[in-house]
Amino acid sequence: MNEIERLKKSLIDDPGAESTAKSFGVLIPIIETPHGLSVLFEVRARNLRRQPGEICFPGGSTMEGEPPAHAAIREASEELLIAPSSIEVLDELDVVNIYSGGTLQPVVGLLRDYEYTFSSDEVAEVFTVPLAFFLENQPERYDVAMRSVPVEGFPYDRIEGGKAYAWDSSYRTIYFYHHEGRNIWGLTAGIVNDFIEKIKRGGYLK
Repeated sequence: MNEIERLKKSLIDDPGAESTAKSFGVLIPIIETPHGLSVLFEVRARNLRRQPGEICFPGGSTMEGEPPAHAAIREASEELLIAPSSIEVLDELDVVNIYSGGTLQPVVGLLRDYEYTFSSDEVAEVFTVPLAFFLENQPERYDVAMRSVPVEGFPYDRIEGGKAYAWDSSYRTIYFYHHEGRNIWGLTAGIVNDFIEKIKRGGYLK
């Protein structure tokens, strides 16, 4: 076996081919309400270390060997105090690349007989927004500049221009929905927008 054949074989037979990047799953919970189908959101508990008080969907990181969609169901059942069997999975949306690293799998699920329960350890409250609101209202969009900022110890002496090097900037769009005094924004709003655009393309409004 020559070097080129050995290179090809090592690429194909890589035993560590499974990605080591962090992966997450979140559930977009849909429930029936007097206002029609509605989307359920959580408000994160104030005692949490990360993003306390922010609006989000139930979800979290995967366990070893666990598909992200399973993590979405598992975390939702724990946070909303419901049985996994009460969640009817309707679809898995496109995977989202998280700017801070890793990937996120949104899952659309219909909650059966949900009584607005939640774990107070992780959730401060839950609330719903009619699906019709998102269908009738476009989100606000704002751009955020993402700049490279080398950390202490970066070897400036090894690159052309040193500390004056012209780092590229990139931009990402931040979405906002405002409903009855609540701001749904960021990654959560982006997931909502993707979901709404998909059902519009699929003919939900026809």
